[in-house]
Amino acid sequence: MDNTQVREAATQGIYLQLKEAAHHRSFFYVGGEYVKTSAGYVLQDQMYVERLLPIGGSKQPYPIVFLHGGAQTGTNWLNKPDGEKGWASWFIDRGYEVYIIDQPHTGRSAWDPDSSFPLRSVPAEYIENRMTATAHYKLWPQAHLHTQWPGTGKMGDPVFDSYYASTVPMLKSFSEQERCMKAAGAALLDKVGSAILIAHSQGGMLAWSLADERPQLVKALIARPWALTTIPLTYSPQPTDIVKPLSTKVIPSDSPKFFDCILQEEPARQLVNLKEIPILIETGEASYHAMYDHCTFEFMKQAGCRRVEHIKLADIGIHGNGHLQFLEKNSDEIAEVIEKWVEKAVGEKKI
Repeated sequence: MDNTQVREAATQGIYLQLKEAAHHRSFFYVGGEYVKTSAGYVLQDQMYVERLLPIGGSKQPYPIVFLHGGAQTGTNWLNKPDGEKGWASWFIDRGYEVYIIDQPHTGRSAWDPDSSFPLRSVPAEYIENRMTATAHYKLWPQAHLHTQWPGTGKMGDPVFDSYYASTVPMLKSFSEQERCMKAAGAALLDKVGSAILIAHSQGGMLAWSLADERPQLVKALIARPWALTTIPLTYSPQPTDIVKPLSTKVIPSDSPKFFDCILQEEPARQLVNLKEIPILIETGEASYHAMYDHCTFEFMKQAGCRRVEHIKLADIGIHGNGHLQFLEKNSDEIAEVIEKWVEKAVGEKKI
């Protein structure tokens, strides 16, 4: 790289930095415990947290905690891979205090190489065919509708390469990731107080258990769920069989575009800690979640979550979004939908 290229790269870096919303930044760690090893005690399961406070302070009643998905870090919520502002800046500009995490064992939250839980990486091909170039692969009925990813969505495209460079190894065990996140997430809420959770993909699975653990501190939950959980939630009556805790039935789909739904046999056990929390499940038109997010919605309604809502972006005139919609061309438009829902669901203003 010659001097001209170095100067251009430096200028581009400054340009990207200036696109972030003005804020005060600090960070801290929560959770974790000392574990004795052959070499001595080490701290495990701790979680990195970044706090972004608007210049002049927060103007909203509750902060937002962003929960990233699998093989990701909190950087997903900062600048987008095409250099435009991400959701962290969008919400900071509107007066929200923002907390961004790296899940335990992920990114800046250390993974112990002596751990019995190994890591795995997500190949670029998986990202291409399920997230960034789905219209090309057409692996599900809605995939061809994907138009909002900036660039080709394939290896070698600068935007794709920028995004894929941000992916990191993740724990192979979802249940272990949930266990660690539940403890560290509860410690975070105990520290910062009541908050709004915005979760993506695997982060949605983690958000359910976190809300179940600290229902009094979760003011609203916005999720694009992977599933509910692989670790126990609080039901009433509480299941006694940990292998098959729920008695379920299959509700056949009336269209090849959608999965069959699995609901509980009646009388359905109730998710008592989630029933009063405002919950939004939001689905992009071309995401693979478009095939089954409605099932999660129906499951939660049946389980007594009386304040759960499901917004399908296509139904409100927002088209072409895939799984990574907060990084796509029209992400600001989607953020506005979410903020309006939060204002309605929380119903409070900071004085």
